[in-house]
Amino acid sequence: MAILISSSGIALRIAKQSAPLIDAAMEVKYELSLYHLWFEELVQQDPTVDREQVWQHLNQARWYANAMLEGGENREGQFQALDDPIPRAMILKTLDHMDRFESVGLNRLETAQSSLAGSGEDQRFDKVFVEVITIADAAETAVQQNMAAQVRQFERLVYILGVVVVLVGLAGGTLFFLFERRRNAHYDLLLESREQLGREQKLLKEAQAFAHIGNWTLDAGTMKAAWSDEIFRIFGIDATDNVGPEFLTGLLHPEDRNPVLSSLQCAVEDGRAHDMEYRIVRPDGEIRWINCLARQLQDESGKVLGLSGVIQDITKRKLDEFQMQESNERLSRLFEHTDAIAVQGCDKNRRIIYWNPASESLYGYPEDEAIGQQLEDLIIPDEMREQVISAIDAWVEEEEEIPSSELTLRRADGSQVEVFSSHVMFRNKNNEPEMYSIDVDLTELKQAEAKVRKGELVLNSVFQALPDLFFLMDRDGTIRDYRAQQTSALYVPPETFLDKRMQDVLPPAIATQFDDNLAKVSTQGGLATYEYSLEVPQGPRQYEARLSRLPDSPQFIAVVRDITGRKQAEVALKNSEERYRTIFEGAPEGVWLIGPDHQTLEVNQRLCEMLGYQADEMTGRSPLDFSDEVNQKIFRTQMGRIDTTSRRNYEVELRHCDGHNIPVYFNAITLHTDTGATLAAVAFVTDLTGQKAAEQVLRRAQKMDAIGQLTGGIAHDFNNLLGIIIGNLDFLKRLVEDNDKSLKRVDSASKAALRAADLTRQLLGFSRKQSQETRPTDINQVIRGMESLIARSVTPEVEVELQLTDAPWRTHIDPGDLEDALLNLILNARDAMPQGGKLTIETANRQLDAAYTELNPTIAPGDYLQLAVSDNGSGIPVEIMEQIFDPFFTTKPPDRGTGLGLSMVYGFAQRSYGYVKAYSEAGVGTTIRLYLPRTIEAAKQAPQTNTKEILVSQGHETILVVDDENDLLDLARDYLEEAGYRIYTATRGPEALAILKSKDDIKLLFSDVVMPGGMNGYELAEQANELNPGLKVLFTSGFTKKAAARNYQARVAANLLTKPYSREDLMKRIRETLDGEES
Repeated sequence: MAILISSSGIALRIAKQSAPLIDAAMEVKYELSLYHLWFEELVQQDPTVDREQVWQHLNQARWYANAMLEGGENREGQFQALDDPIPRAMILKTLDHMDRFESVGLNRLETAQSSLAGSGEDQRFDKVFVEVITIADAAETAVQQNMAAQVRQFERLVYILGVVVVLVGLAGGTLFFLFERRRNAHYDLLLESREQLGREQKLLKEAQAFAHIGNWTLDAGTMKAAWSDEIFRIFGIDATDNVGPEFLTGLLHPEDRNPVLSSLQCAVEDGRAHDMEYRIVRPDGEIRWINCLARQLQDESGKVLGLSGVIQDITKRKLDEFQMQESNERLSRLFEHTDAIAVQGCDKNRRIIYWNPASESLYGYPEDEAIGQQLEDLIIPDEMREQVISAIDAWVEEEEEIPSSELTLRRADGSQVEVFSSHVMFRNKNNEPEMYSIDVDLTELKQAEAKVRKGELVLNSVFQALPDLFFLMDRDGTIRDYRAQQTSALYVPPETFLDKRMQDVLPPAIATQFDDNLAKVSTQGGLATYEYSLEVPQGPRQYEARLSRLPDSPQFIAVVRDITGRKQAEVALKNSEERYRTIFEGAPEGVWLIGPDHQTLEVNQRLCEMLGYQADEMTGRSPLDFSDEVNQKIFRTQMGRIDTTSRRNYEVELRHCDGHNIPVYFNAITLHTDTGATLAAVAFVTDLTGQKAAEQVLRRAQKMDAIGQLTGGIAHDFNNLLGIIIGNLDFLKRLVEDNDKSLKRVDSASKAALRAADLTRQLLGFSRKQSQETRPTDINQVIRGMESLIARSVTPEVEVELQLTDAPWRTHIDPGDLEDALLNLILNARDAMPQGGKLTIETANRQLDAAYTELNPTIAPGDYLQLAVSDNGSGIPVEIMEQIFDPFFTTKPPDRGTGLGLSMVYGFAQRSYGYVKAYSEAGVGTTIRLYLPRTIEAAKQAPQTNTKEILVSQGHETILVVDDENDLLDLARDYLEEAGYRIYTATRGPEALAILKSKDDIKLLFSDVVMPGGMNGYELAEQANELNPGLKVLFTSGFTKKAAARNYQARVAANLLTKPYSREDLMKRIRETLDGEES
């Protein structure tokens, strides 16, 4: 019985001793968490937080820890001190860390301005807090384990005693009943203790949630972790999840995983402290930063049980750190790379510790030379030395800030520099003050201020030189500044206007008008101008006021001018208006009447039509308003001469209302009053648009004519050379008829020479001034005759469509030239459609009136036959449209085009007294239109060629051959002598005339057209005809340099053999000429 009673007492004692100790351990952690929480608010200078109240939480935590060591009394009653050495050691360690926690907190509080969130002091304070909480948590765990061991020991004793009770029988029953009652009382007390423990744990959880701190343990055997609720919240997972090793590993950030696992492994195996900041990845993908501290857990025998630790969510702190780091880096980059801000830093002894590149530029000292020097020895002038030293010492010792100000400091070369200097104080990580000066060079600013002062003087001089009144006003019309020429009749003392409104100095009606215009400018911007009359001591005067808002300013400027003289001039001018009205409005040119102030008084209707404005839109405005900057300079120069020069003639460009410029000619005359004063200027304005366009056309025609002469001359010389080559190849061909290899080479050379001859013909076609065989032509008939040729000239993918008018007008052209031009246009259209497309050939009768030709000054009004060739190919880029008719200009590859096709078309149009126009749009297609003048003559059929075989015909007549090219002369002679003709030769006109005079048997003159010596082939033929009226004539040439001037030359010029010619061509034309009725 005594044993049972004794055991029951032991149980009660265990319960009464352990519950208060556990309660005290939890109170330690709770009070520490509250101290940490309220301390942060205290650092942020929250006025509602009391410092003594914050320290009360820390002192309360100390009291509970000391009570656990020495015994004490709390709200639950008296409790005894711990006797187990393990928890006692942990409580002592907790007290040591509390002292360190308090010391770090005091230091941080002293440097509150430099130890905000994310600073080094803040991080150190949080780290110590986590350490002390970890130790306190371990102490609580040790107390709980101690209680659990005692309870287990007591329960084993209870079961042993139960067996004894059974053995002793009924006698022990009574005692057992008493024991059970005592045991129940013990369990009631234990349950009450556990409820109290639950309440304390709830408070702890709330504190942990508030501070984002959770505790955990790790079983070394199973490697499974036990977490507090706050850790589950930090990791963003449900408390029911199984936090096994693989699961925990997956929560670690991939970049931090290996270092963390390695540290934890060392903590388990070697007992090293685990203290790391690292990242975790929550299941929703959010990345958080945590601070984890852990210590090794051992049982009484020293066996490693696992780890115990705490985790704090430090995401906000880390983000603040990163932001601060980024801000520091940004400031560092700013200070290191800016040339405008010089920054110097010095310690409390004024020794320089920072010197950015801008300081090097401003003061002339390199960084390595400046660092370590005394600030006052480097840049402070001697007269400021003591003042600067005192000011810095006062700031360091008494926190008396140095105000920003303008200073004159010293450069390395001894020169002075004016700067605006600002100063800031920081405390470094050792809590020592550092001062930084931020200096801005004021040199340019001072120079600008000097310029402004000078400009103010100049402006005041201008004001004194002008007869106007100038007002500077606020939005409400209050006059803040007033300027006027003191000798002006308008002058009023400044005190009349300053700090007043117009209502205070002007009649109500005029003041209201002024306010209305001020409100208009305030809301709509721009310039407001109005006129008014006012009675002044000099009599009634008329004034003009102009109001506008100053740029980038809330103020307004008003300029008042006496316009009485101008109004009188206007009245005088209007008195004579009727006398000039008929001339003014009936003038074919624009008439512009401009007043002496350069404002428009009146314009006539022709000028309005020229510029697209109504007369009232131009009245009251300056010519400067109708021109761009370049032409405004011209106007200003001419305006400056209005009083000194009676007549001014010049060209200028005016701006049309739609924005484009119009070239005009100004013939301006200054009108004077009877007294010699300038009354106005009248300008007669001539539109030069048509003239300029005609000049451009003329320049282009002259250029094309010059190119034509050049290409024609070159082609003529080439023709002579090609004639020699082709003729000799003909002879050579007959000599090598039996040698196939040689014959093949001769044929190849002949083909190349013929291609070269074709190229020279194209050049001559471009350069020729006059068609050779013109006649009234039905171009529909020509086109239909070319249908098979057109079909062969395009690819199968190109669709050809003819749209020919039913009754085309006739046109006087060379049909052969037309065929060449049309074929060139077709080939160009084909090449523009490599993938196929549609080619349209169209004819139409067109009447081009003056309205159309005004827009196209190269075309004269009249009736034209239009030939249009259109394609839907690639089109012609707009930037090269002006060049497409230039000889040798081509966009095709070198082996595809010569650049002469469109030049030949242009030459054909010019020879036919017509025009060619090109219209194109990139990606849409091109249309080339030929306008050929209409003729009333009936169309003539082309002469039928005598197709009888003449190549083998033998002749017997005598022929005089004239050519300045000896080789061509010899070749023609050989051809003709071989055919049986008798030949005389000459190289000049006079030489040929001498032969004609001495030989009366000559039947035909075969002469080159262009020859040196002052006599061409036409002139030779004319004089030869006088000697021998029945003489037949055949000309040969690459081109005719001059159009035939007389009827005879025109008649014989039609009988011309084009160079280079073949033997067959020569025989044919010689025979036709000799057999013909006329030469």
